[in-house]
Amino acid sequence: MADEVSFREQKKAAIRDALSVTTVLLARERGLDNVRVEDIVGRVGVSRRTFGNYFSSKEDAIADRHVQRVRTAAVDLLQRPREEPLWTAITEALLAPYEAEETTAASREEQSGLLAVLSTPGMQSAVDRGARAANAVFAAAIAARCDATPDDPVPGLVSAAALSTLLTTLESWAARAEPQPLQPFLRAAFQLLSDGFDRLRCP
Repeated sequence: MADEVSFREQKKAAIRDALSVTTVLLARERGLDNVRVEDIVGRVGVSRRTFGNYFSSKEDAIADRHVQRVRTAAVDLLQRPREEPLWTAITEALLAPYEAEETTAASREEQSGLLAVLSTPGMQSAVDRGARAANAVFAAAIAARCDATPDDPVPGLVSAAALSTLLTTLESWAARAEPQPLQPFLRAAFQLLSDGFDRLRCP
């Protein structure tokens, strides 16, 4: 029974991921305004109702990529060595999903496409909702790593700083005049904050 439940959950996660990734790809290709839910489900091979089971809009489907990456990073953070400085552990956990992906420089079209997607009002609202969900997940992981008490504000503050750095850097990267590999750009941004945050110590 447990195996059956696990298989169902894996299948649901795979469908969710496929819908989100496909929405991102279509938005980059055509512009978000030119993407219909019918286009997304047609490429994935599921029904419109299935899309509605996971997302309320195509914007939410795109924003979900960020939330799922942060969920992966939260799991990674809890598995990293306790002796590792906190900000170093956070940097490695958050950047791992990006560094596992394509490392070549993005084309001008990919960068401009990402910027166009992020700059639409509907997308900004969805990103804000996703950011709140992601922050809750990542703050909980930081609190668990540090054995923080429920009233300790540090996990939430550090999580907010880390995830704001991530999103701001993505937007800055997308707006650059010349294509540049994303991963070194992200790492450099996190390095700017490392001296201060690495002084934080978990109990």
